[in-house]
Amino acid sequence: MADLKAKLPEWLPPKGAASELKLLNTLTKTKVPFVPISGKRVTWYCCGPTVYDAGHMGHARNYVSTDISRRILRDYFGYDVFFVQNVTDIDDKIIIRARQNYLFDKYLSENATITPQVRDKISSALTSYAAKNLPAAPTSSPAAFSAWAAGLDLAAQSRENPKFGMHLSALKSAYTALQLAAVDGEPAEKALTAAKDVLILLLDEEEGSQVRDPELFRKLPAYWENHFNQDMRSLNVLPPTVVTRVSEYVPEIVSFVEQMVKNGYAYEAQGSVYFDTAAFERDGKHVYAKLQPWSRGKTDLIDEGEGSLSVRTAADGKKSPFDFALWKASKPGEPEWASPWGQGRPGWHIECSVMASEVIGAQMDIHSGGIDLAFPHHDNELAQSEAYHECPQWVNYFLHTGHLHIEGLKMSKSLKNFITIREALQKYSSRQLRLAFALTQWNNALDFKEGLISEVKTVESTLNNFFAVVRALVAEDAATVSQGGHVPQRFSALERALFADLTTAQQDLHAALCDNLATPAAIQTIVSLVTRANVYLASAKANVSSSAVAEVARWITRMLAVFGFDPRPDSLGWSDPIDPTSSSSTADSSTTTPSSVEEIAMPFVRVLSRYRDDVRRAAIAKAPYATFLTASDRVRNEDLLDLGVALDDRDGDLPALVKFVDKAELARQRAEKLAREQAKAEKKRLAKEEEERKAKERLEKGKVKPEEMFKATGEFSQFDDAGVPTHDKEGVELAKSRKKKLLKEYENQKKLHAEYLKWLESQSS
Repeated sequence: MADLKAKLPEWLPPKGAASELKLLNTLTKTKVPFVPISGKRVTWYCCGPTVYDAGHMGHARNYVSTDISRRILRDYFGYDVFFVQNVTDIDDKIIIRARQNYLFDKYLSENATITPQVRDKISSALTSYAAKNLPAAPTSSPAAFSAWAAGLDLAAQSRENPKFGMHLSALKSAYTALQLAAVDGEPAEKALTAAKDVLILLLDEEEGSQVRDPELFRKLPAYWENHFNQDMRSLNVLPPTVVTRVSEYVPEIVSFVEQMVKNGYAYEAQGSVYFDTAAFERDGKHVYAKLQPWSRGKTDLIDEGEGSLSVRTAADGKKSPFDFALWKASKPGEPEWASPWGQGRPGWHIECSVMASEVIGAQMDIHSGGIDLAFPHHDNELAQSEAYHECPQWVNYFLHTGHLHIEGLKMSKSLKNFITIREALQKYSSRQLRLAFALTQWNNALDFKEGLISEVKTVESTLNNFFAVVRALVAEDAATVSQGGHVPQRFSALERALFADLTTAQQDLHAALCDNLATPAAIQTIVSLVTRANVYLASAKANVSSSAVAEVARWITRMLAVFGFDPRPDSLGWSDPIDPTSSSSTADSSTTTPSSVEEIAMPFVRVLSRYRDDVRRAAIAKAPYATFLTASDRVRNEDLLDLGVALDDRDGDLPALVKFVDKAELARQRAEKLAREQAKAEKKRLAKEEEERKAKERLEKGKVKPEEMFKATGEFSQFDDAGVPTHDKEGVELAKSRKKKLLKEYENQKKLHAEYLKWLESQSS
């Protein structure tokens, strides 16, 4: 890292009084004091999504982690955060996906039934796809392909080519499509859908240049933008202060590029405009690739950043392979806008520079995004903006969230570990996902694995249990007061110690947040405080001060709210997360909420009525005491738990503590307990079967008399009186070591035979 730091250009610290807060700034690779440009106002630009497909867990990690950091600055440190986020709705991926979807749907509508031409099209698409992506795959026949695929070392192939599995899967589906297309006249939809991954590439190659309707290129990103926004709401991510779409800023992009050409930092070539990296650095006032200067010569990264529709050639007019497109001349089959250089469209990198400058101005406090965008995207943004504004430092603090992996591997469809946000929310609650991200430092890589989920569930359960106990104690005291009773308010050494623990936790959490918004340490501070509060509850017993533990719970609730966990109305814990899959999350609340006291009370009244009936019948029948205890246990362990109510027994004559608990959480805990019990029973069953198999095998082996065991092998010619071999089949006397080994085998067989005889005797008796 020392060598990398040495290559970093000088960072200009903002003027002003340094705050306690320090942030890890990618521009310095160190934690530096945070000093906003304008007092308590913070300008923040966040790279938004490229909307052409469903949001995935990588998006969730980036935007939830950013949301947590934004909330901490706003709700803990008191900054007025002006948060701008873009939507990329003009992009090579969008153009290709929109075009291919249109052409596939068109082909499907024109070919409703199987014909020889449809089979030929699928076959041609398969052959073309294999030649481009898996040239080693035989396409002469399905049998040849199947034999080749069966002999693959898929793990080794995937290490060499991460997309190998994806390509193999596409070809397998294409062969399935050919089977489905075997009979003329049958409906073609299933076959064509199975062949879609290979077919869309051939269709695009043949007809893509003819697609010209601009509405096609607007419809796809609009759909996925709405999809993304719904995902963010499900994850409780705050909406941006301002949203900018590339398609709505094309005139400003053209003007921005024109100004860079005037400033001498860009040039036109064949209808495209490129940023001149050499000219940018020539006067010594600017530095290119501030974030990752060691990557500036990596043309593979530069080409990838240019987009899949941009093919670098010697005749493209670029002065240097390191220059990048600001404006692209549109080719047939691409959307286009008017410009001084002809019909074209914006390059990818220019959009953020223009939109952030339009909304925020010539300099901003914070720019954020995933670490994978640092080069070339963010480095190009910095260069463009500093070239346009003629300024030395466009961004003061660059915050990059770390990579996300799934069980140690990069998330990839080819590895079958690709998880969309909606798939994740089917398995985990939004609260659990936010906890997972909060338990990992925002700038560190996050490995979404079973160990992390286990930690999340432990933290969630610890906090849920604590909040439930506190609410129960507060409700119990409120009921006592409402009935004219008196609640003791004595402040003893135990309460004094608890408030001391609270003060320590507040100091520790403050230190954690000042240290680069360290939410993992902050969450652990909260969990440790809950542990201390639970020690107090156990020590105080009948003399618990509900007001003392409520104060602890309210502070914890406030801090969790800072991290984006919405509080309950009573501020005694977080609210239950909304299940985005349930009808109640979208339906009119009047149709899903009990509308009367009767509806709310009836389930509980039924439990009471059933218990009363059981007790009455048992009393009339003069049943034993155990019958009454069984009825009580059923009410506590089944009926009330199903209604989300837990009864905790307490020492002495104290009544049970009544707690309202999360029914969904209880269901999850029961399911997990049942799964553990089933796994344990299955393990026990398998162990028993293995034990029985070994015993049977041992008895079977024990049938042979020890004096006969060697004679049937044919390996030996002479034996002693006990039947132990002395000479091999050639008549050569055995070595002493061999005799010793055979004698040992003989003794073992003697024991096995004795066990067998004993078993026979037991069977006959």
